[in-house]
Amino acid sequence: MHAFVLPADSHPLIRRAHEYWLNIHPPEGGLPGRARLDPTAVPSLLPHVWLVDVQHMPLRFRYRLLGTAIRRVTQRGEQVVGRWIDEIDPDFAPGHPRFGAFAEVAEHGRPGYRKGPPVFPPGLEHLTIERIFLPLASNGQQVDMLFCLSLFLTQNGQLLKGSI
Repeated sequence: MHAFVLPADSHPLIRRAHEYWLNIHPPEGGLPGRARLDPTAVPSLLPHVWLVDVQHMPLRFRYRLLGTAIRRVTQRGEQVVGRWIDEIDPDFAPGHPRFGAFAEVAEHGRPGYRKGPPVFPPGLEHLTIERIFLPLASNGQQVDMLFCLSLFLTQNGQLLKGSI
């Protein structure tokens, strides 16, 4: 098992989310659960946070929460919260790269990171997305939620206006 290391040029908010996740690990070991997340400890992250429920057998993912910046940029909100991602995006299925990114974190309990052009939703190709998926497990072992942070960046690397 290899250790997860963020790229040196990752955005400070991505680094802050990762550090916070590391700090909330239970002292007895294992992964932190949702109950260990304290929104008041990371107020600067909240607009960019989204939570995803993980169901195993079959592996499925459901939007639990979308931060205000995510809602603003993607123009999504209440219409997706509580819905399965594969209901909203029929291409989101085993074999699809986006599904694979979620599955990797859910099945192996290690963070996932990506920086590049957004692939979903369409229409944001002029931006760069930098995101991290951090696994949560209420029993410390089996991932049952993803703590995600996504940043939408302009060509010069600044947070998209209106997403702060």
